[in-house]
Amino acid sequence: MKNDTFAGKLMRPLPVAQEVGPEYFGDADRDDAVAAGVRLVNGLRKFDIEFDGIGVSPVCDDCTVIGDPYVIELGHLRPGEALAMASKLDEYAAAFQRLREEIKTLTRADPEEKQKQKREQEGEGSPSAD
Repeated sequence: MKNDTFAGKLMRPLPVAQEVGPEYFGDADRDDAVAAGVRLVNGLRKFDIEFDGIGVSPVCDDCTVIGDPYVIELGHLRPGEALAMASKLDEYAAAFQRLREEIKTLTRADPEEKQKQKREQEGEGSPSAD
């Protein structure tokens, strides 16, 4: 005797589903974290600072309360590397401060000088008293 128990089930058509592409495995949150990391690296490079161990990692929901799905890890720095980076940042900060002060000096209105210029301009327009 022939057993047709599975025959009816095998004859059913398989469900038709759309095929997926690589974007199926895409992760917009990771892409956003990578974009932020790229911007950070490029910003730091303007100050001649390199982080060799920088990366993007998923957040462990069990061991942290960070609300973001990914974090940007800056890697491990030896104390000497941290000091060198801090020195570079201090140098740039000092240079920016000097430039800021110079700009203030050049654009600052000296009240006494302004009054002197105003008197000279008024004197040129009025008849001289001889």
